Amino acid sequence: MADMYLFPYNAAWPGEYQVQAQQIAAACDDAVTLHHIGSTAVAGLYAKDCIDILGVVDKLERVQHFIRPLAALGFEYRAAYGIEGRAYFAKAQRKVHLHIYAVEHHNIARQLGFVRLMQARPDLVAKLNQLKLQLAAKYPTDKAQYQLEKAAFYQEIIQLLESAQ
Repeated sequence: MADMYLFPYNAAWPGEYQVQAQQIAAACDDAVTLHHIGSTAVAGLYAKDCIDILGVVDKLERVQHFIRPLAALGFEYRAAYGIEGRAYFAKAQRKVHLHIYAVEHHNIARQLGFVRLMQARPDLVAKLNQLKLQLAAKYPTDKAQYQLEKAAFYQEIIQLLESAQ
């Protein structure tokens, strides 16, 4: 499974995010606030070569107006795609995942908190890198099992974030 391959941090990822974010913002008439999230947003962290972008809107219904303009950029709308309160878009050419939530959704704080915490804690970056590499070697073609075993680490991060509040 090609998307299971992990890559060392690529210094080009923030610039690639900027290019995608500018295109998305223009397509959505600047009605969405965008943030670089996920592993590609954390220097030093191994990642799948996919730019994850968090979009925040005042009301999720607004997303209906973005479907056609984002499709023109190559994004496929996949509705909630398993997470209630999310509008999810995926782009295959230059793999990008766009996760849009209404401003009050709890996943916004989690996603932004993950990036902030990981950027501030090189020890956690090293720990997650080790885990990702072990799991990728153990499950090179089983994305579901890879994600399942990685979930405990992310639960630790959520607990750290909640205890800091």
